[in-house]
Amino acid sequence: MSSSTSSPGLLGELCRGRVRWELLRPFPEHDPADRAVGDRVIAELTALLHEHVDPEAVDRAAALPDGLVERLRAGGFLSLTMGPDLGGLDLSPMNTVRVIEAAAGWCVPVAWMLAISNGFGAGAYLPLLADGPLKDLITSHVAAGSLSGSADTEVGGAANETRATTAVLDGEVYRLTGEKIFIGNAPSAGLVDVSATVRVDGVDQVRIFFVPTDLPGVEVAGAQEFLGLKGSSVGVLRFHDVRVPAEYLLPTTEDSWRAEPALVRIAIMARMLVIAAPSLAIAKQCLYWQRDFVRRRQMDGKALGDYEEVQRIVARSAAEVFAMDSLVEWGMLGADLGAKVPEFTAAKNLISLACWRVVDSTLSLLAGEGFETATSKSRRGAPPFPVERAFRDARGLRVAGGVDFLLDYWSGLAAIDGAEAESSVPVEDSALTGPCAEHLRALVAEATRFAGLRARLHEGARQHEVVLAGRISGGLLSMAATLARAAHLADRGDPGALDLADIACVDERRRLAAAWAEFAPEPDCPDYTAMSKDLLHGDRLDRVIGHG
Repeated sequence: MSSSTSSPGLLGELCRGRVRWELLRPFPEHDPADRAVGDRVIAELTALLHEHVDPEAVDRAAALPDGLVERLRAGGFLSLTMGPDLGGLDLSPMNTVRVIEAAAGWCVPVAWMLAISNGFGAGAYLPLLADGPLKDLITSHVAAGSLSGSADTEVGGAANETRATTAVLDGEVYRLTGEKIFIGNAPSAGLVDVSATVRVDGVDQVRIFFVPTDLPGVEVAGAQEFLGLKGSSVGVLRFHDVRVPAEYLLPTTEDSWRAEPALVRIAIMARMLVIAAPSLAIAKQCLYWQRDFVRRRQMDGKALGDYEEVQRIVARSAAEVFAMDSLVEWGMLGADLGAKVPEFTAAKNLISLACWRVVDSTLSLLAGEGFETATSKSRRGAPPFPVERAFRDARGLRVAGGVDFLLDYWSGLAAIDGAEAESSVPVEDSALTGPCAEHLRALVAEATRFAGLRARLHEGARQHEVVLAGRISGGLLSMAATLARAAHLADRGDPGALDLADIACVDERRRLAAAWAEFAPEPDCPDYTAMSKDLLHGDRLDRVIGHG
């Protein structure tokens, strides 16, 4: 599967001031035989989607076509990672990401359904379970091709440590009561895992139950429609005193379900499918649209591609895609994926935000052809690139799986925790020449600088400083993966990779500089607290709002 073994701890080492280049080089490669397996599955899925799914119709109706789920089930696409004995295709992690990306390249809502079923679906828990009723339940649903999903988010928000949904032990069953929202596959799922508060030895804990949706008291309370991602199968579930067999409680070794390492690994890997794969697909589509638009347009008799600012937009978008691909390949192809939880957490923001920047640039560039929907463009004979749909979908990916600033906060907490800083060691790579060699030196310097800040933040940091720490640590990771992949490709005779990495690193260093600049001393920091209190609890700022 991989040509190299990636040890855990790359991001942690970067935060301690050490660029552990041996964790990046040799850069992992996709085994050609395994890639060929993925190519075959992608071809089959692409043919199915092109025949049965009209993306614009899905967006307009906010619904997937009838019969699609059955066709996907028959092809094994609902169980990409499961073995043939469970009706699956037994794909590797990298191929699974590639298949979801291919689906998103045609219709993001279809990709979301597949990503949720394969990432958050019940089958992901099978390796954690001993033989018994719960394993039998999940196995039967997976083998039958049942859609599944995770019912965690509540009206009060997913970021809360507690859950209002409760499960009370009553003999051999738990009586489950509560409401869940934004549940992927909820309208058609046969089995969902549900987080609920349980009292254990007098202490409230959040635990996970697997609940067949045909149990009495389970209500599918309706579909929900997002601002983007229209047609995604998302909805509300209500549980009215549902009697769930006690055997359907997922055994854990931790009081907090978020601290259970095996559950964290499932959530992180699922986020790569749900967020990273569609983000890659959208960014690559946008790059294609940019190229098509620029190639055929002129302004005042001059080719659009001859204008410097247009060249910058196209080149920076290509570099963004290169950096995104670098993160995914390093993460998914290396060994021991479960040890890369910090890296995958950071990758969610890095990849979804890069996608957003590419889409935003694409919308600005193609505005020369109109701020229009694809349907409107088609009516007047213009190429109907659905930039508006991509714009909405990409914005949704920044929110889904955890809003961006909250994930930066979580990454920041991890970045400032742990062992003391290490002495930095110079790093060289003969494949990195010219500007990329300087970027590698800058990466070492940035990691050293962060390690020096780390001790102060660990002693007591303002919340925004933790967010900034998360952004900086993510930037270090992105630079490291991008440079390592560029070096790998340069070794194989692809000098263009160094040019892409140069542009990506220049932009990443600008973002790092902006984050560092926000570490202003307290006397120079604006009084955000006082201003927000005036806005929230006083009337002094009513004139700003325009009401009152």
